[in-house]
Formats: sequence, structure tokens, C-alpha cells
Amino acid sequence: MTIAHQLFDSLWSFYQRELSVEGVSELDYVEQLTYLLFLKIDDERSMRGLNTVQVVPTSLGWKGLRHLTGEALERQYGYTLEQCGKTAGISPEDRAKAIIFRKAKGTIRNPAKLRALVSNEIGRRKWTELGPSTLGDLYRMLLHEASVNFNLESGQTLTPEPLVSAVIDCVRPAAEARVFDPACGTGQLLVAAYQAMERDAEARNRSGQHAEIAEGALTGYDFDERLCRFATMNVLLSFGRPFNAPPTIEERNTLAKSSDVKPTLIICNPPFKTQAPQPQGRTDLIVDSNSNPLNFLQHIATTLPNGAKAVVFVPDNVLFEGNSERTVRQWIFQHCTVHTLLRLPSGVFERGGARSNILFFDRREVRPDGRPATERVDIYDFRTGKHFQVARNPLKRSDLDDFVAWYHSDRSPDPRHPAVSLTYDQIASTYDFRLNILYRGGDPVTEIPDPRSMAMDIADQLEAAAKEFRGIATSFPEVPDLAETDD
Repeated sequence: MTIAHQLFDSLWSFYQRELSVEGVSELDYVEQLTYLLFLKIDDERSMRGLNTVQVVPTSLGWKGLRHLTGEALERQYGYTLEQCGKTAGISPEDRAKAIIFRKAKGTIRNPAKLRALVSNEIGRRKWTELGPSTLGDLYRMLLHEASVNFNLESGQTLTPEPLVSAVIDCVRPAAEARVFDPACGTGQLLVAAYQAMERDAEARNRSGQHAEIAEGALTGYDFDERLCRFATMNVLLSFGRPFNAPPTIEERNTLAKSSDVKPTLIICNPPFKTQAPQPQGRTDLIVDSNSNPLNFLQHIATTLPNGAKAVVFVPDNVLFEGNSERTVRQWIFQHCTVHTLLRLPSGVFERGGARSNILFFDRREVRPDGRPATERVDIYDFRTGKHFQVARNPLKRSDLDDFVAWYHSDRSPDPRHPAVSLTYDQIASTYDFRLNILYRGGDPVTEIPDPRSMAMDIADQLEAAAKEFRGIATSFPEVPDLAETDD
């Protein structure tokens, strides 16, 4: 068992033993851990000279909390959260702190339990001795457990780690890459991309080449302040960044205006909330729509610089519906090289929901002769005959080994790979620009949902809903049975 797993077991046992019965949700708990870890690590770094600037003033920092008890601790903790979250007139060195603590509130109402968390779980450890790899792994384990409380209504969900790993292994961002996630959530795609960039830089430097990662190589936007908090902490812990460094994450409504970021790679799993307010004043978009996933796709495609790459998760309906969806697909075929589509099976995501696909494309300059940039699309059918279930048959990275190997191959026809290749003319004339294609014995066929798959999808969603409701039920404090009395 790794050190990260040992720490996770300790922290999560404390939650289950002490706080779940107090009405504190998993998400609230991880949020409180985020605040306390930031304060404790900032204090350790200041004592060891690891910070050029102490981010949290001594009067608000860890030393002001560690010896307090009872209501005094509760008051000081609340005051610290309030003051650290102020954004008016802050210096550039305080921007990351402001994102972490913006509108922060203490949700542990029992001072004794707060004291136990501060002194026993956080205070007794030297967190800066653990290293970024351990701290990052630990934090992502905590986020995974807390994801049961993510807002399903807005389409929030964690991308499974095996999918994240496979996607990054496909695109292989180099050290010089500039990576942008316009719906970054907890930052897991950005963290995985940066880790790949670090590996590339290390390998090239060992071979005598000079390679380094540029400042500001990562950028992430999200409209949810809580997710921005988690993403910022995820990046800070995973890479050991100074807390006074410029933040990677910004709280921003990506769809409100055209992007000023100039990345070489956009990688994004946007929220699949079906309906959302239509972006106002966006004359640069292809169509007017209130479909959230379609708007993210067209935003990414239209703002992607020439030569840059994109990897976008899309629900099934974006692949086959007419009208707006068809218009967007046609535009992307014309202006981008759409080269790969990965069809995902049901049960991949922990909380069910819409079936998903991953679209890979590169932006190209418009051809002088007017011919479309896309010449052929390779579709890898990872859906047919597969069904995953998080509790009993979770997706593993090894399940995607064949896809990653095929992605980097010459993609010549091979019955060992469930893939079909369609020319642009086939897509346009035979399938009317629809991409809901599956592999059947070497031939492409239009997908028609079968009753078994539909039933399994419904079962997955019911199980996910039951798990979520159990989490809500266990968060209520126990109430002793009251004996019936006669009037």
C-alpha cells in the first residue's frame, strides 16, 4: 500500500467515524481538508524557507489555529476563511489563495470534531516531506470519493482515470505544449497532460536535448467556483508549486465569449447538461443553440488555432442529430481534420448518464480549392459487446491498450481491431454527416440501440442514483427512537 493510500485511509476513516454522522457531506469534507492543508503546508514552507512570500499572514495562518479549542477555534477558523477569501485589491501573489478560499465557509459545526481534525489528522503530519507525487495522488483519491456529491443536474462528473491516461497516451503532449481545458472541473486532464510533458522533458534532457516547460503552459476555465478551488489545489499539490505562483485555473464562463487563449492542444470533457442558456453575443459560433455539449464543441472548433489539436468528449446525440448538430459537424469536417472517433460503452462513468464518445481533430487552414480538411475518419468501436459497471466490472487502463496501440499504428484494416475507416464522401453521401457508426464484422453500420443495452443503461443509472441517495441518507445525524406515549 502506498503512502498516499495510507493517508487516504486515515483521513477517510476520520470522516466516516466522526463527521458523516454530523451531516457533513463528502464534498464538504474534502473542501475543509483543502483549506486546512493549504494553511498547514503554507506554514511548513514558511518555516523551512520554501516560500519566497508567506501567502497567509501569521495572524490568520496555521499557528493561529493549532492550539485553540471550542468556540475560540470555530471563530478563528471562520475568520481565517473569510479573510483569506477576500479578492479586492489583492496582489498577484495572492491570486491562488483567493481562488482556494473564495466564499469559503466552515461546515464542521462541532468544535470538538474540528479540533480533532486540526490536531490529529492535519497537524501531526509534515506534509511538505511527502513530495508532489504523493500529495497529488492523495488529493485525487479524496476528490474521487467526494464526486458522489457532484452536481448531476449541471452534468458534473469525474473522467475515469483509465480514460484520462489513454487519451494522454494518444496525444502525447510534448514539453513545449500549451494545454487548455475550457471546462476543467477538478483539473485531472490538465494534471495528466502536465505529467506527460514532464516525462517528455526529462527523457529529452537525458538524451542531450534541451527541453523545458514554459511558464503558463496550462490553462483551465470553469464556471463553478467550487470546482475551480479543487482544480487549483490539485495543480498546486501535484506539482509542488509555490502558493504565490500565478494560478493555472480561472473561474470563467467559457461560452460567454471567444477565447483569448492560444493553445497547441485543447482537451475537454465538458458537462453534458442537455440544456443551458444560449450564449449571448457570440457571432463567431457556427449556430445558435442551447445545447451545452454542442456549444462547447463549436466553441473549441472555432477558437482552435491553425495547427492545434483537440480532444473533446461528446454525447451520442451530437454525432447523429440533424439541424444544428449536423451544421456543426459539417463545419468541423470543412475546417478541421477529424481523424479519430472513439465510441465508448455504457458503464464507463461512475454516475451513469449519456453515452459518451471522444472526438480527435486538428484545425487546418481553409484549402484554396474549397475541399474539406477532413479526408477520412477512423472510428474505433469500443462499444459493441462491452459493458462496464463501476462496482463490479470497472474500466481498467489495460482495457484501452488495444485502442492506444491502434491509434499510433498505420491503421491498416486488421480484424483484431474493431475499427472502420470512412472517407469524407462516404460520410457525406451515405451517412449524411452522421457519425453514430459501429463495427460489425469489418463493415460499418449505423447504430440502433438494442433493448439489452438500453436496459443495462437504465440499470446503471438506477444504481448510481441509489448510491447517491445512500450518501445523502447517511449524512443525516442519527435520531434516537422515541417511545410512543399515551396522550
